Amino acid sequence: MSEISSGMEGARALFGRLNALRKRALPPLDQIRRSVDGIISRWPDAVRTPEDRDRETLAMNMLFRIQNWKWEDITTQHVISAAVAVFDDERRSRTDLEPVRAFYLSEISTREPGAFLDGMVGVYVDSFTPGASHTKLLAQALGQRSAVLGGRHRKLTEALPSLFRPDAAPEELASIMLNADHPYAALKSMGLSSPHTAGLAKAAHKTFVDRIAPDLEEPDARSKLFNWLSPDHGPVLQADAGPAVEALLSVWRNRTPPDALRNELSEYIIAGWNDPRLHTGGIWSGFDPDLKSVLLRWLTHQDMKFFCDMVTATQDSHMWPPRRDFWLELYDDKMIDEAWVAFGSEARRYAQQNLVRSGKTDMNRRFGRQLDRGGSTSLLIMRIGNKIVVDGCHSYKTHIFRSDVKNAPKLYQSEYYCDDILRASRNSKPHNSISIWSQWVLQNV
Repeated sequence: MSEISSGMEGARALFGRLNALRKRALPPLDQIRRSVDGIISRWPDAVRTPEDRDRETLAMNMLFRIQNWKWEDITTQHVISAAVAVFDDERRSRTDLEPVRAFYLSEISTREPGAFLDGMVGVYVDSFTPGASHTKLLAQALGQRSAVLGGRHRKLTEALPSLFRPDAAPEELASIMLNADHPYAALKSMGLSSPHTAGLAKAAHKTFVDRIAPDLEEPDARSKLFNWLSPDHGPVLQADAGPAVEALLSVWRNRTPPDALRNELSEYIIAGWNDPRLHTGGIWSGFDPDLKSVLLRWLTHQDMKFFCDMVTATQDSHMWPPRRDFWLELYDDKMIDEAWVAFGSEARRYAQQNLVRSGKTDMNRRFGRQLDRGGSTSLLIMRIGNKIVVDGCHSYKTHIFRSDVKNAPKLYQSEYYCDDILRASRNSKPHNSISIWSQWVLQNV
């Protein structure tokens, strides 16, 4: 009996060890989830957006296949690329492509979950247009299949429950943007791979700007708008950015911000959308002229301050402070219409290190260069009415030209030669008597 008992004990121990070997512990899923998120982040689009030049061919090829029911040598990627073309703003209403649009809507209703359904969500988001029939039809078809969408878009539907309700989705997305410190990053984290170009985000952009506009006097609201328009890890918004920049300026339509804020806003706007004195396209072509004038006046003041601050810091002369005060007083009296600075090489380095605080400022576009005298002289070029006035640092005389004469210096040039200006001048005055010099300026402008 003892032998039998001993044998049973051994068997139990053996079976215990075998059971232990068969147990399967489920590994932690956090690493898997992070890997999936990394893949989606690195390759956010399942299908490459076709080039504009290829879209008509893709659309007509799909029409041919549907009419003749020929599906040899075609991939899901090709089908989705064609869908991008068929539902873009150029082709979404064409009557000859109606069979193709009907085909896609039918396939959304019947196709098994997978790449096709997920791809059509991307087509819907990117082609989203408020009130458009194609948006409503895609939303209705996809909304009925939302429960079987893949992880790439399930994340989006969870963050934006109204995704397939076209009348509500832009408003809800705008609210998400308003509640985020970094709206661009927030939209990317939801699954919108290109927040600035997606049609749905474009629709939300207008509401976002309208709702944030009354608060743009506050630093937090400005920071939030900046983080949307010009995110740290994304491109600067170009299309539809005009109303947002107008909203930034409209706060100060009838009053002047502090110098530091005025300089910050000026440099931010120029870095993102170019200097309106040098560029007339982009957002500036349809910009509110009154608000554009506000910015131009800021830039005139800023350039004068840049020049004056540079001379104050680098030139030790008792004659400079009254000269500086004279020019700034003329600006305050609204006599100086425009101003532009051409820095010499030494002054340019000083300005970059001490005056221009924005890391995005392109010195080559923001200021001109003065190349004579080894770059030791810097120039302030101003328009006062129909006169061009050129003043320079150190002992450089003040020169006044009629703006309509051939040899008058032009504002906003990239290069200037101070000795050429001196030789062309027929009306100049040194600064050795400030009272006589200032009277001469006033008499000649």
